[in-house]
Amino acid sequence: MNETKRRAIAQAEAAARETASTLGLEVVEFVFHDQGRHSHLRIDLDRAGPEGVGLRDCEAFSRALDARIDTLPGLEQAYELQVSSPGIDRPIRSDDDIRRNTGRAVRAELRDDAGRFEELHGVLAGLDADGAVRIVSAGDERRLSRAHIVLMKQEVSSSGSRRRDR
Repeated sequence: MNETKRRAIAQAEAAARETASTLGLEVVEFVFHDQGRHSHLRIDLDRAGPEGVGLRDCEAFSRALDARIDTLPGLEQAYELQVSSPGIDRPIRSDDDIRRNTGRAVRAELRDDAGRFEELHGVLAGLDADGAVRIVSAGDERRLSRAHIVLMKQEVSSSGSRRRDR
């Protein structure tokens, strides 16, 4: 990849982050795959809190960004722009993931020091200053060491949508 294209991709990422910010969104992932004449730009968006990102958000972002990046020197060739949410099946791992998913229903798979497995369903309440993850389940708040969390994802109802009833 030449320097002009690298610079254009960096400018496109900056434009994506600025555009997302003006719409109350965040860029979770920005990936450009240079495939010669038909390259691919994938951007995953999210919004902090229970609401998350919907199709209308992705469409508005795509329209706003498309006009900005089409004029960048180095991106003149054809590319496919794909904008989506990170997906409800994406693991919640980082501090940023926890911050964005606070207020959403989650399912956590836990393993204690003795190796016993537990599955916990509840609402992600955030991250403590000491790094403990807080989940409210059945009215009780649990503080979990990240070392005990094997996997944490958004809770999905049987219809495939996010659960919001907890």
